[in-house]
Amino acid sequence: MTENEYFETVEAVCENPRRYTPTGTFYEAVSFLEGNKMCSGVGKRNYHMPFTPFRKWIVKKFKIQKSIPIIDWVEFREMFLSDSEAFNNLKSLYKEFANSSIKQKQEA
Repeated sequence: MTENEYFETVEAVCENPRRYTPTGTFYEAVSFLEGNKMCSGVGKRNYHMPFTPFRKWIVKKFKIQKSIPIIDWVEFREMFLSDSEAFNNLKSLYKEFANSSIKQKQEA
């Protein structure tokens, strides 16, 4: 499964998080996605958390100045006014990340 194919899972969870988690909060949803992606075999296997490449990509994309070049989920959520807005942005940003991952592989 590729990052682009995994986007379907991200999209489904972001559009209806209560279907996948007890109360549908953003943090429950990203916890579900982290665990689900870990079992799916998507992405690089040399990271402790499977969304690490995506969270590093966010730091680069938004030029966030940090001593550690990765955004945590709390920081990501705080970029937006609500869980709903965070879900919408997670979905669109992950799609962009997945497409950029394909492009990088094709150029390599």
